[in-house]
Amino acid sequence: PANSAARAERSVEGWVVVVTGVHEEAREEDLLDRFADYGPVRSLHMNLDRQTGFVKGYALLEFREFDHARAAVEQAAGSSLLGQRIAVDFAFVKSERPDDDDEVRGEDRHRRRRPRPDRYAPDRHTSDRHTSERYAPDRYASDRERSPDRGF
Repeated sequence: PANSAARAERSVEGWVVVVTGVHEEAREEDLLDRFADYGPVRSLHMNLDRQTGFVKGYALLEFREFDHARAAVEQAAGSSLLGQRIAVDFAFVKSERPDDDDEVRGEDRHRRRRPRPDRYAPDRHTSDRHTSERYAPDRYASDRERSPDRGF
């Protein structure tokens, strides 16, 4: 968490902090009371398990100011909530990749595949097979001469 403050990224409307290790019976009020000491919480989101109705173990809090979010990350990390130890960190952080590396940016950042062999290349075309002696029209000419009423 100490290094994450330097790499923290702002969301659309504020600074989002993720709290993990939240007790399954925690309520929104418990988290708001715990984190209100660091600054006003703009929004709080706790996912619940559909089957049990209990908290899944994490919560997302949004602070308007970076200083409030940083204080929450630095001071609440490792503390306890309802007798359970919680971890607190920024939800969005900058990548550790170097920004000035041209190969990481643009199209080159995706893995390139080998070019596929051309299916329609002249050496692979199927029309070459039909010129062999086996499929030559002369092979069936004698059958047509023997049975003129067949309509070939």
